[in-house]
Amino acid sequence: MSSSSSSSSAVSTAGLRVGFVGLGTMGQAMALNLHAHRIANGNPPLAVYNRTASKAQPLEAKGAVVHASPAAVAANSDVVFISLFNGDAVKQVVGEILDSLAGAPATDQPLVIADTTTVHPSVPTWIAEQVAQRQASLSRPVQFSQTPVWGAPPAAVAAKLVLVTSGSASELIEAIAVPAFARVALGCGPDVARAAKFKILGNFMIAAIIEAMGEAFAVADESGIGRELYLDFIKQLFPVPSFVAYGSRMVEQGGEASKTQVSFTVPGGMKDVGYAIDVAKDVGMRLPIAELAYEHLQWVSDNGDPSWDWSSLAFALRKSAQQ
Repeated sequence: MSSSSSSSSAVSTAGLRVGFVGLGTMGQAMALNLHAHRIANGNPPLAVYNRTASKAQPLEAKGAVVHASPAAVAANSDVVFISLFNGDAVKQVVGEILDSLAGAPATDQPLVIADTTTVHPSVPTWIAEQVAQRQASLSRPVQFSQTPVWGAPPAAVAAKLVLVTSGSASELIEAIAVPAFARVALGCGPDVARAAKFKILGNFMIAAIIEAMGEAFAVADESGIGRELYLDFIKQLFPVPSFVAYGSRMVEQGGEASKTQVSFTVPGGMKDVGYAIDVAKDVGMRLPIAELAYEHLQWVSDNGDPSWDWSSLAFALRKSAQQ
């Protein structure tokens, strides 16, 4: 596995047309930074698409070109980044792009598709198979990279994401993304599903920390130590921004802050934790902490509100402590 902290000098991205499909909270932040960086370095403006057109307005105001479909973005791009909610949406968008390349005027200019979405490993595998099976009928060569990112929305705004790459054209993707919207890139090699597995296990680690803090806070409350003092311990010994942020949501406003300070919702947490459980099963193993976290997230979904932050799983642990 390799890493780089700045774009590779061995790979030129000058003049490449870059597109972006999916302008949710993360996608919009990445696209804005990417567009600004490309323009500052004398490159063409970003080509963008989002199903809800209003989400594209901030980019259009900065000079990006808004298109009517993912296929239109691809037709006007050499590299297309995708940022969507789940694997089904990614497969649909990639399918639309491939369909649009069947019967279009032929060109030797490759199209590179880079999916930044956190998806089940079966999704990039399916996409790679589709590209290989359909390549002979497509009007241009297509390469695919799975390129998920770590980092909450503030990190996306600050262009401080961690990018993971696997599959075709990884070096090119790294050169475009770092430092435009990512501070570093971790390369996982040619196996296109490997980055997806890596990202999922990374998210599992975050879920495990949230689960551990929720359990500790519940015991701290019941034993008379108190959540506030335990949070001070975390700040002093583990001053990691994500640890402190999630811990604070479990403590502030009597723990109610996890209902309003949302960086990742309960359904998103359940999706990623469920993926981690699947990755472990595929190699004949279990992730008991993931199973616990999933159970507690399910409790919040059933008894609270799915729109809360996934740190709200602490409510399930407090409920258990009170029984």
